[in-house]
Amino acid sequence: MEWRIKLEAKTGWGEVTEVEIASLSRRTIAATDEDVGMSLTESKVILAALQQAIVTTQIDEYVTCARVCRSCLSFLSIRDRRSRKLQTLFGTVVVSAPRIRVCACINEFGLEDKSVSPLAHLLPDRCTPELRRLQAELGSRLSFREAGYMLSTLLPCSPPTHSSIRNRLGRVADDLDERYWQLASEARTLAKAETETTNRSPVTVILDGAHIRAIPTTQSRLVDVTVGKVLDSKGNSRRFGFAPRGAAAIQDTLRATLIAQGWQPGSAVTVISDGEPALRNLVKLATGEPVIHILDWWHLSIRVQHIEQTIVGMRALEAPAHPTISFAAAEAGRLRHLLWNGYAEEAWQLVHTIQSWVRRIFDFAGPV
Repeated sequence: MEWRIKLEAKTGWGEVTEVEIASLSRRTIAATDEDVGMSLTESKVILAALQQAIVTTQIDEYVTCARVCRSCLSFLSIRDRRSRKLQTLFGTVVVSAPRIRVCACINEFGLEDKSVSPLAHLLPDRCTPELRRLQAELGSRLSFREAGYMLSTLLPCSPPTHSSIRNRLGRVADDLDERYWQLASEARTLAKAETETTNRSPVTVILDGAHIRAIPTTQSRLVDVTVGKVLDSKGNSRRFGFAPRGAAAIQDTLRATLIAQGWQPGSAVTVISDGEPALRNLVKLATGEPVIHILDWWHLSIRVQHIEQTIVGMRALEAPAHPTISFAAAEAGRLRHLLWNGYAEEAWQLVHTIQSWVRRIFDFAGPV
């Protein structure tokens, strides 16, 4: 049994060309399980041939269209011809990359560079963005050598070196950082326009720190990491994280995140953290404004738990019959909710009440 794979290409002006990509043959009578379907090697060869045919015809038509001057619509001449290798997800493709003379209507001011390469503007890195993103993703999850081995095993792309994956991972990170600042600038512009018409509620920043184990090659055993989330008045969130030792301009990054969520200089910022002074000072330095600090629920509960444990310890003094011990146990649970909901004055009065009850229990139990 035999199959033939053909590709039909139709240009923008109606020309149709047909190219045979590959052919497959399988035996039918004496077939084995190895003859069922395509093998990985055959699929890589077919994908590479298909990519070569598609990219070649696509680049040829792109260069042909680029030879038309957009000002006077004259057909420009080619200064020289050369070939370029383009790295794609399905193989390295060799294409024609001619240099085109600049039209006289554009070069009337005497430009030094009198020729341009359309392919250099289309793919300056000589690599498709999809391959670059995949290499960056695998390089961030695996070692660079392991990522290159996995790509070359499953796909017909050229085996990349570990340095290529590392460099492309760095470029993708730079592109993401540039895009982030661009979005932050756009969000700042929109937030400024919205603030002129409506009064926005203050944003809330939730921060926490952690210590993670460093890789053996570093000088320290642990790495300090700070992660957080910024909430706006509508409940929309934006997360961020950084390592203080390895990050540059931490305050600028946090300030850009706040601005992207609608914060404006002069407006209030609420910080929820574990009580670490460095965390709320980080927000204070980024905003340049005073912040409202709230202890998070878990750390607030831990502080109230000390009072609850003290009341539980009263039972060890053989004073369970005292009437105030049951009141103290019930009110200790209410103390947590008073603190979390911001009733500081009532919580302070309740602490004094519980303290007086505990003294009565000690007096009832007598000397230990």
